[in-house]
Amino acid sequence: MGRLFALLLLALPVFRAFGQKDPATWHVLIEPTFMHPEVSFPIPDATRTVLVPGYMGDDGDPVYFTKKDWDALGLRWDAFRARAAGNATEKKVSGQLVRDHNKVVQYAVFGSRSPLTATMVLDPGFLAKFQTIFGSTILVAIPDRYTVYVFPRLASDYKDYSGLILGEYHDSTYPVSTEVFEISSAGLRAIGLFDDD
Repeated sequence: MGRLFALLLLALPVFRAFGQKDPATWHVLIEPTFMHPEVSFPIPDATRTVLVPGYMGDDGDPVYFTKKDWDALGLRWDAFRARAAGNATEKKVSGQLVRDHNKVVQYAVFGSRSPLTATMVLDPGFLAKFQTIFGSTILVAIPDRYTVYVFPRLASDYKDYSGLILGEYHDSTYPVSTEVFEISSAGLRAIGLFDDD
């Protein structure tokens, strides 16, 4: 019994060090490069947006891993992503299809109060939700943590919505990106920018 107690005392600093960094709270965040996270990983072809290992803080907001804490985990990025993928949270994200005057769907918009809303685009099943509407490749805009726009890749006039996307980006307390992302069976990559012209 005394030996077990001694082992628990030795382990206590480890549990304290992890605190909110419990693996059940891990998430891969999509964040702007201007936030200068200590640890980040690239999105193919993106220049203004990165993937960041994080966890949910006590206040319910995402927190970036520091370099020290990341190194202490001793995990490869792929292993972290796989572990974090198991933490899909019920975001209760409401969606809406926006149609033109001919009732043709132009885009879908999703939003919620969850600061993890933007991470929904990393879900392996995200693309499948839109294949019957938009086809096998979609375009995504993520102006802030709480909003995701989805456009068809083919015959898309997504640039017509630059003002809308940029307005939300500039007005947000937690902006994410002005980049346009493509999601296909190959994964997520950046393909351009919404411009202020």
